[in-house]
Amino acid sequence: MLDREKTILAINNIMEKNEIKIQELPFLNKINLRLNPNNNQHMSICENILETILPIQSNTYSQNKKVKSIWLSPDEWLVVYDDDDDDIFINLKDKLGDIEASVTDISENRTVIRISGKNIFILLSKFLVLDLEKNLSTQTSCVQTLFVKVPVLLLRNNKDNQTPEVDIFVNKSHANYIYNLIIDGTKNLDF
Repeated sequence: MLDREKTILAINNIMEKNEIKIQELPFLNKINLRLNPNNNQHMSICENILETILPIQSNTYSQNKKVKSIWLSPDEWLVVYDDDDDDIFINLKDKLGDIEASVTDISENRTVIRISGKNIFILLSKFLVLDLEKNLSTQTSCVQTLFVKVPVLLLRNNKDNQTPEVDIFVNKSHANYIYNLIIDGTKNLDF
């Protein structure tokens, strides 16, 4: 029979040795926003409410102190904020309407796992087919991919001179699976 405490201690030692940290972030509000990016009026409304632009370049995000606007497709964004105030959702819903735009609260849909450390790209490469150092090369990079078989959104969350940090947006039903894979993947790290 496995000694759970010894296994957890061993994994923690490996993660500490490799300076890897993993945590689930507290609840974040999330809005799925769909609209025509060529509609200047809608884009302006969003910019005023969010106080940041909706990025139109693929695999990028914009942010201010309280909101991240993440590009998902040419006409779709994920808006993430930790403010408990529902004014953002309500204002977007009221100002954009339902005719040419869609504003949907998906806060309960996904959770965010944050992983940081100098060797996280090596660790994550065990589960991904893309080159994270290339795909998350800029400070505002994000990418959608499969983590083994689970669809995820990866978001770079560090500046160039800081320790690498990636936020993994995953459906709540797959969060434990992803978390356990990452923990298991640290067992044979030897840097």
